[in-house]
Amino acid sequence: MWDSGLLFLALTWTTAAKTLDLYAFIQGKNDQAVKINMTAPVLTNIYPSTRHNSSFVVYFYLPQKHQDNPPQSNQAHPVKLPKYQYAAVKRYGGFMNDTNIAEQFSALRKSMKGSVWELTIIKEHSVAVYNSPDERDTCVNEVILWLD
Repeated sequence: MWDSGLLFLALTWTTAAKTLDLYAFIQGKNDQAVKINMTAPVLTNIYPSTRHNSSFVVYFYLPQKHQDNPPQSNQAHPVKLPKYQYAAVKRYGGFMNDTNIAEQFSALRKSMKGSVWELTIIKEHSVAVYNSPDERDTCVNEVILWLD
């Protein structure tokens, strides 16, 4: 359960290469030079573009001990999550990639056809990852359609 009252770390990028900024931040490249344990899930909001590239914002939960005085950096900024009230979620396993993300979103949208929620889907959607990237075969992922 996401709690929008807690602080999360947000990082915006247009290419996956920027994940190194998040890694650097949790490894101590921040104004407090503090290392932060990786938490799960890592939530990525996807903002579809009218062009080929989408924009992404990664949300990483800041552990309780950093809630009152979060470390700062030029690349990543503590934020509160948007206050969504409802979401449709589909969980799946395996390594996440562009192809299976699209397939899972398609399956989730299809499962909502004809429901009262079908017309409430907003443009922004998310993926949640619960495992480390080195756990490729046992990953637990979710695709999330936010509802208005």
